[in-house]
Amino acid sequence: MKKVLIIYGTRFGTTQNTSEKIRVFLETKEIEVSINIEDKESFLSGFDGVLIGTGIKMSMWTKKIKKVIKKYKKELSNRNFKFGFFINCGTASEKKRINEAKEKYIDKKMQKVGLTYDIADAFGAIYDFTETSLMGNINKKLIKSGLINDEGWEKVEDILYDLRDMDQIQKFAEDFAALL
Repeated sequence: MKKVLIIYGTRFGTTQNTSEKIRVFLETKEIEVSINIEDKESFLSGFDGVLIGTGIKMSMWTKKIKKVIKKYKKELSNRNFKFGFFINCGTASEKKRINEAKEKYIDKKMQKVGLTYDIADAFGAIYDFTETSLMGNINKKLIKSGLINDEGWEKVEDILYDLRDMDQIQKFAEDFAALL
């Protein structure tokens, strides 16, 4: 049985949810999946594939993923496993801007840290403006304002907007499984 490790960094839960969706799909392909484990001695050993995912906020990866990349750069460079990377961000919520998001938040940043990947993709965001949201009121106001001003939304209601393409996420998981 193939084994995959998914490591994610999330701020408001979107990348965690995306990671879970990928996990469920990979498990239907009889792939054993571990999520966000960090064994100091053998962190990346024993896996056929490693997926790293991060949310994007103000053009930046999460602190957790920056730390993982820095700490395990050698293992990610000299690997004997397939390596995939994905992001969740507002830019990729529009199909026509997915390539822009991939180049800006994956390709350029990976080049800067000196890593390559076997597969990568950019998925849309979840904007949760409900009372139980993890975003907090300041972030909600900033994001709402940005959506109205930058994205041209006329109105943003206090509901959950899931702007991810589930078929795209499943295709990414299928393609990663095929690499294994």
